[in-house]
Amino acid sequence: MVVRLSHITAAASVLARRNRPSAFFAANDLMAIGAMAALRDAGVAVPEDMAVVGFDDIFIARLVSPSLTTVSQFQHLIGVAAAETLLDRLRGSASKPGVNREMPYRLVERESA
Repeated sequence: MVVRLSHITAAASVLARRNRPSAFFAANDLMAIGAMAALRDAGVAVPEDMAVVGFDDIFIARLVSPSLTTVSQFQHLIGVAAAETLLDRLRGSASKPGVNREMPYRLVERESA
């Protein structure tokens, strides 16, 4: 079972469960790092007892111990896509509003999972 964290304090409530998950997937790397701290404080070993994965691949992710497994985004490409969408809207040539666009990503495997 995998639990998604939307807030660092969620880690404590998950740890209180009788049936603990085997992994956390946090909404961003800072939350994942906070979850790892909460797990360490509770005596839960990462990744031996519970895996932790973040999202963003911020610089500090490789410096914490264990280093954080994370999903890396290509921020330059996201910026280009946002600018293109904005320009299309300003020109009136945009397709219908609210269109989703899948962007590339990469799993960066480190020590936490």
